Amino acid sequence: MRCFASKVQGFLVFSLALKYNFLMDSIQIRKALPDDAFQIATVHVKMWQRAYKGQIPDSYLNSLSIEERTKGWRNQIENPDEGVHTFVVEMDGKVVGWCTAGKSRDEDAPKDTGELYGIYIHPDYAGGGLGSQLMKHVLGVLRKDGYKKTTLWVLDTNKKTREWYEYKGWKIEGKKKSEPKDKFTLNETRYIIDL
Repeated sequence: MRCFASKVQGFLVFSLALKYNFLMDSIQIRKALPDDAFQIATVHVKMWQRAYKGQIPDSYLNSLSIEERTKGWRNQIENPDEGVHTFVVEMDGKVVGWCTAGKSRDEDAPKDTGELYGIYIHPDYAGGGLGSQLMKHVLGVLRKDGYKKTTLWVLDTNKKTREWYEYKGWKIEGKKKSEPKDKFTLNETRYIIDL
C-alpha cells in the first residue's frame, strides 16, 4: 500500500511540475502598452476586491470602477513619469497581471533606492508562480537602473501577502504610514530588499 501511495504521490508531483513548466513556457512579460489599460484595470479591481475583502469596507471595494481605472491606466502608460516602468504578464494573449516600479517616492529614501509601487495577478491565475516571475523581472530592471535597494508598502492587515513578500526575501524596514480614505484608513508598513 505504501508503495502504491508513493507512486501516486510521485505521479502527482510530476504532473504538477509539467503543468507549472507548461504555464511558465506560455507566458510573456513585456512593457505595458496603452491598449493593455482595460485588462490591467480589470486585474487591478478584481484583485483588490478579492485580496482586501474583510480588510477594506465592502462599500469601497464594490465602488471600484474598471472603466475609471482604465482611463487612469491609459493615461499613466501614455504619459509615464520619468524612470517609471509598467510591465504586464501575458498568457495566451491575455494580460493576467501587472506591476509598476521606479524611483522611491518616499522623502526619506536614499537616491539609490527604488520602489515596487504595485504588483497584482488576476485572482483566477494567482498561486501559479506568475507573481514571482513578474517580481523577479522588475527587480532585475531596477537593478539595471542602478538601484541598490527597493522598498514597497503593504497593508498591515494583509497577512498572506506579507508572508509571501517575506518568503521572497523582503524584510520589514519599519516605517509606517496611514492614508485616509472615505470613512476608513489604509495603514501600511514598508518593506525593503537588497538588489
